[in-house]
Amino acid sequence: MTVSIALPATAWTDGGLAAMDDLTARLTELYQENYRQLLRIAVLLVDDRASAEDIVQDAFVRVFDSRSRLRDPDKALAFLRQAVLNRARSILRRRMVAKKYQPRLATSDSHPDDTGRGVDRAVLAAALTRLPRRQREAVVLRYYADLSEARTAELMGCSQGAVKSYCSRGVARLSELLRERV
Repeated sequence: MTVSIALPATAWTDGGLAAMDDLTARLTELYQENYRQLLRIAVLLVDDRASAEDIVQDAFVRVFDSRSRLRDPDKALAFLRQAVLNRARSILRRRMVAKKYQPRLATSDSHPDDTGRGVDRAVLAAALTRLPRRQREAVVLRYYADLSEARTAELMGCSQGAVKSYCSRGVARLSELLRERV
């Protein structure tokens, strides 16, 4: 899949146009290389592929729209990760408010088939949604996005010790939840 982005030639001076074309090419390459990883992070955070796709696409559009303000193009991926995390938080907040004021409907007792060995993705995703938001963010960023403790702490806006604590509690809770299901 090739993504091309055209800029109006009248929008920039000659030197600025060449620099923006280079930046546009770099952002396009960044999109192609990191879309799946960012989508995976968003899916694990919001547990909805369609919303996750919207989150990642919105993050790329925001980075592209603000490319003229991007001082260090090498930090665009970090900016994208932060944008995905912030947008996922926003979606989850909106869902919580909607759930709070939504009338309660009868729930079905259907459970996924747990006859297979190992942990099914659906079971794991369901268990992740039962974790508190900060624990879920820490576990997803640390173990699924394979980020360091320092980078996870930076993205979450907390200390490395807090990340360790969130991860430890999150993994312990996941173990409890998965034992119930497996």
